[in-house]
Amino acid sequence: MSTSTVLSAFSQPWWWSSSSHLTTVVAALSVSFGAIVALTVVRYVNHPLRKLLPGPPPTNYLLGNALQTRRSIATWQSTTDYPEPYLSWLNQYGSAVYYRELFTHTVMLSDPKALQHVLVTHASNYPRHPIIRSYLGDIVMGEGLVSSEGAKHDAQRKMLNPHFTAAQVKGFVKVFEQLATRCCATILEAAATAHTRLDMASVLQTLTLEIIGQVAFGFDFHEHPEALGAYQQLQLAPSPLLLIGMFSVPGFIHWPLPPLRRRRAAKNVLATVISDVIEHKLASVNPSSHDDNHQDLLDRILTDPTSTTNHDAVTHVMTFMTAGHETTSSSLAWVLVELAARPLVVARIRQEVHTLTSVSDHATTSPLATWEGIHSLKYTQAVIQETMRLHSVFFQLMRRLTEQDDNVPLCDGATLPLPKGTSINVLTSAMHLNPKSWANPTEFTPERFMEDTPEWAADAALRQSKSHAFVYMPFSIGSKNCIGHRFAIAELLVIVATFVQNFDFALTDKANVRHLYNAMTVVPANLEMIVSRTPQSVDE
Repeated sequence: MSTSTVLSAFSQPWWWSSSSHLTTVVAALSVSFGAIVALTVVRYVNHPLRKLLPGPPPTNYLLGNALQTRRSIATWQSTTDYPEPYLSWLNQYGSAVYYRELFTHTVMLSDPKALQHVLVTHASNYPRHPIIRSYLGDIVMGEGLVSSEGAKHDAQRKMLNPHFTAAQVKGFVKVFEQLATRCCATILEAAATAHTRLDMASVLQTLTLEIIGQVAFGFDFHEHPEALGAYQQLQLAPSPLLLIGMFSVPGFIHWPLPPLRRRRAAKNVLATVISDVIEHKLASVNPSSHDDNHQDLLDRILTDPTSTTNHDAVTHVMTFMTAGHETTSSSLAWVLVELAARPLVVARIRQEVHTLTSVSDHATTSPLATWEGIHSLKYTQAVIQETMRLHSVFFQLMRRLTEQDDNVPLCDGATLPLPKGTSINVLTSAMHLNPKSWANPTEFTPERFMEDTPEWAADAALRQSKSHAFVYMPFSIGSKNCIGHRFAIAELLVIVATFVQNFDFALTDKANVRHLYNAMTVVPANLEMIVSRTPQSVDE
């Protein structure tokens, strides 16, 4: 046998050595693919929910509605279709809608009584979807509140709850005010003086990351910009196909695709920076040297006798930093979008803040640095709540998976049978615009969140005077609601009041305030703004 023959034999795959082998392989692959398609179609046709519930027709035999939903989400940034197709489905098909994404049979649920059943009274039968838990667990480097289930989640929640009470969060308000004031005196003041344009999304991300760093583990991100750079890389919006893979295919986030490699590299940089900080804190912490008024979150976890391991502490802080930073900066961005278009709303907030600061009894401390002071800003809080209604930074809650067959009660007295394995999707972005729950749902009306107003009464009449607890869920509800919701509201109040007290914000001609999904939250696509000092702040 010649050398060339031997080399040829080793240089070619076995299936390339003859045309008959190649034909066999192609035929086998074709048959396998055809079998997968056929099995998918058969399962879809025979699935009991397809016959029981209304829903949109599949746009693809294999993918179902997956490409439709993911393509719509990806194009929100260039259209005015947010939060389609979900809002149209809710209006057309009702409060329980069936659709399929690849191999996942899903019910989009918005019936308040059904949501109470799934998210609260029978939540143990509806754990979060394992693919979502895996994705979030990778981000927070372990099993934390967003990625654990069952007894472990209950134990973590029990251990962490005392650290997020109103009494505990009160101690952080001064930090919120100090860093918001520093942002005004540096970044915003410089932009106003030079009449330069600002990427306010980046400004807000920097500010909220600094706040989280200080209150979570006593770290100043202002001095470590590399962490913010890595974080911003993680926020780049994925393509529709990547979205399908991330939330439909187990282990997809570990595939060797270039965009996923870049995301992993950015995550590793951020994880390394934060892990080094936390490990240093864990190595040097001396609980006896910290009094209750100067402890950060990590101090409190480490001194808690019910706390577990150091690795768990790292995961808890990563969870709080990731979730708290992202949601707050995104919500602030949407508040600025709404305020830029509503000078009368700005004037009313400014007057409310002025009234608070002018009659305050606090001689040495700004009332915006106190819990009682910020929670007296009722109109400002209503503006924040209305913004979160119109712009759900999490456009859907984490998907739930039905563990055992169940019969779910509905508001009309009917019962919805859910087979084991059914995926439950709660689209808060559509629910918050449901005309059956909200009067004039697309209008910006802060008064709807202020009791004893006509706007509050109009919404209550639609709900037959029932609470909006199961139609308005910016922080979810039940045992898996956002543990830091008090922290988030307090932080939002301080920053909005401080910013509006001193500056006006206007969108530039390059701004794009359509909705961009970045694989974590929904943000304005381009929040370029011009900042100018208010006449009152100039006089001061």
